[in-house]
Amino acid sequence: MKKFKILLIAIVTATFFSCGGGTKTNSENTDATANDTTKTEVTTEEVVKVDPFKDFPKGNIIAQEGDYVLTPSLTWQIDATKNGPESQTFIFYSAKMAKPGNEYSVIDFIFDDDTEIPNYMIIPIRPDESAKVGDIVLTWWQSGSGMKRAIVTNASDPKAPEVNYIDIDWNNPAKTDDVGIGQKTEKIEPNTFHVLKNKWEAGTSVAVKVNNDYKVATIVNVSGDKVLTIGWAGIMKIYDKNDCVALDIIPNVKVGDEIQAPWVGKFVNTKVVKVDKKFGRVWCDDPHSDDPMIVPFGNIATTLEIK
Repeated sequence: MKKFKILLIAIVTATFFSCGGGTKTNSENTDATANDTTKTEVTTEEVVKVDPFKDFPKGNIIAQEGDYVLTPSLTWQIDATKNGPESQTFIFYSAKMAKPGNEYSVIDFIFDDDTEIPNYMIIPIRPDESAKVGDIVLTWWQSGSGMKRAIVTNASDPKAPEVNYIDIDWNNPAKTDDVGIGQKTEKIEPNTFHVLKNKWEAGTSVAVKVNNDYKVATIVNVSGDKVLTIGWAGIMKIYDKNDCVALDIIPNVKVGDEIQAPWVGKFVNTKVVKVDKKFGRVWCDDPHSDDPMIVPFGNIATTLEIK
């Protein structure tokens, strides 16, 4: 991509001068092109300082050069900076840290040039971690794309465990090798994941109070009393920390417990009918169907007051 852009600039420049553009000497004006009165205008792409959430505090980042990180595509970040993030859909993809900075860092995007973006839009993946069976890790769908939590199902190689992506719907109809992609396991590469250990970490879930409802969202960054999140349909928003309830990474629930779980992004009261610790899911009553809801670990609440 970068080589293509350089080549394109070279071609445009060559065309510009060959068509009579630019400043000519007297001798050039006597050449065969002297009668060419066509004016060529070369416009440059608008340079945008990426900062889609200008009110969110900027700060340091732990990622080092060469580390994997998660961040949305550069195009989406530029569009959100220019037009506002309210209607922009975001998906966090894998990329690599090129040059960390105090407030902005240069990211090596897979499909874009190395570009400086604010640190709050970057989720670092801690390198050189090991995992054990039952751990919830933050990574991306390595045979697909996009940030995902996953549960470790086989840790014979702790630095390259086998996982199931709990953020893919269990009953997703798409299949690979005759196995639904929500039920499939795959081995992930070293340095591409880290174990989620504490509430309020990037990649963990919160229940956000919005008017009289609670909505599920994933933490992107926390700074002081502000929480930057990505929620239902990929919409990113900033919330006050006081309006957020951090959820357990691995819920302590059993069959028959009264809980709260998200239905189409909004928490509802329900009851546990099954817990699958191997695949990190909780089956619970669906208020709008005879079939149960299947909710991933990390999205279960037990203390929300919902009418």
